[in-house]
Amino acid sequence: MKHGLGKGMLALIDENTLSEIEQNQVVKIPVENIIPNRYQPRKKFNEETLKELAISIKENGIIQPVIVSNLGNGKYELIAGERRWKAAQLAGIPEIPAIIRDCSENERLEIALVENIQREDLNPIEEALAYKEILERLSITQDELAQKIGKNRSSITNTLRLLKLPEYIKEMLISGALTEGHARAILALEDIDKMIAFADYIIQNNLSVREAENEVKKFLEKEKYVSRETSEKKEDFILKNTEDELIRTFGTKVEIKGNRKRGRIEIHYFSDEDFARLLEIFRKLM
Repeated sequence: MKHGLGKGMLALIDENTLSEIEQNQVVKIPVENIIPNRYQPRKKFNEETLKELAISIKENGIIQPVIVSNLGNGKYELIAGERRWKAAQLAGIPEIPAIIRDCSENERLEIALVENIQREDLNPIEEALAYKEILERLSITQDELAQKIGKNRSSITNTLRLLKLPEYIKEMLISGALTEGHARAILALEDIDKMIAFADYIIQNNLSVREAENEVKKFLEKEKYVSRETSEKKEDFILKNTEDELIRTFGTKVEIKGNRKRGRIEIHYFSDEDFARLLEIFRKLM
């Protein structure tokens, strides 16, 4: 269970503890006069469960009223209860019971986010987008958001990182083909092409999150080794080229011992004349 929602905000959306006065203020509003909350983080609703709810509403009516704010001109915006509103439309119910509450823009945004996150049915990408929107619109920190929704800041940070994934993998998260744990393992790869290839590999091999993490770890260790080996070969190539250039310059055997950071250069001579010739070259270079 998720905790941490402030009492003031909870009072705005807790439909199970409506006051007696509010119970008497329930009004019937035509479903066509209600628009969804513009800050609703949930972008997709399960069609099957909506149909089941529609059947229940048709048989038993709507037990809990939705909560709306008055936009004027007979129009209302949902604060809480979008599933019931959608199901009522499916059931062909012309009016639904509602309670009208006055809320600011920021309150509507915060309520939409908190109500849905508290219910734990957002997919990881919807949750990440919801965090991003409330952080930007309310100009609050991740720590402040963590306090509002009762989560660790690190959890929010990790969820926001999912937005760095390529769209192909985001769709896998939305559809449920991959879990958030899989996605976090994939993020360690950084390269988009590698991420996509590994996401396909996870699905094809039905890897658990732990197995995916181990595979990524092995891949990165191998890549690090190959990178180091490539770097060493590149340095050897550079040193060999430099050595050849010095041989051409001095016309004698030259050896470079060490690497580009530290070492020594040995220039060989094989006679008095050779030594004198090298000294003359050094004088000209100086």
